[in-house]
Order: sequence, then structure tokens, then C-alpha cells
Amino acid sequence: MPANTTPIFPATPYAVNGSLAAVSACTTRAPTATASLAAANIFILVPTSTNGVRIDQIRVKGCSSSITAATAAQQVQIWVHDGTTAYLYDELLVTATTPNTTTTASFLLEKSYSNLVLPSTWSLYMSTTVATTASTTALEVQAFGGLY
Repeated sequence: MPANTTPIFPATPYAVNGSLAAVSACTTRAPTATASLAAANIFILVPTSTNGVRIDQIRVKGCSSSITAATAAQQVQIWVHDGTTAYLYDELLVTATTPNTTTTASFLLEKSYSNLVLPSTWSLYMSTTVATTASTTALEVQAFGGLY
């Protein structure tokens, strides 16, 4: 079969939000079987799709219920899941940031990807290396891209 030489573009824009508020820390970087994801504190971000999804950007934002609560230094881990096992794909560094109401915004990190394409049976998961609470160190993770 010859290679596809025609560009393929996403059919629909894609955006999804995931919460890392009031979650326990993930303490592994090892491949993790589906049955062990919840126990390892690894949570779904991008579910499987009919024809696959391309992720162009992941965004991490401090989102505590207290407007001046500091973000804890930690890592947000991004996992690719092939339907059987989740594999650590990336680690996004979160820095301690103390926002206020006038001059300092809450923590924000945006990371772009040029080749994060998930087949239809694959999904994307997330975790954090430090336990969070809703009122102080909560994080929101967003993924943007396109559905095929």
C-alpha cells in the first residue's frame, strides 16, 4: 500500500478540561496498567475518540477557590494510554506562585506539541506529584487540538 501523500486535517476543534483539585499525589513514573490507574492517582483528561485526536497544546492553570492561595511547586504528569497501559509522556513543571488581586496572576503554563496524535483507541491521562486541595493548590489542566 503506498504512503498517504494527501494532508489530513482535523474535522472538529477539540478542547477538554480536567481538574487536579483535591487529589492525592502520584508516586510513580512506571508504566501503569488500566486496573491500577485510580489507585496510582492517574486521571482521565482526553478520552478515546471515534477517529483519533490531535493535541496541539496542554495548559495548566492554578485555580484555587482562594484567590490569593499559593500554588505548590510540583509536576503535572501527562500519560498516554494505549487501552491497556498508561505510559508517562511528559512532565510539566509547576512553580510556586503566590497570586494577588492586583499585580500577580495565578500560575499558568502552556506547552505546545507538534506530534501528539492519539489513535482512536488511545487516551490521555494526567496526575500530579504533590497532593492538592481545592482551596489552596488546585490546578486545572486543559487540552486543545482537533478530532479526526
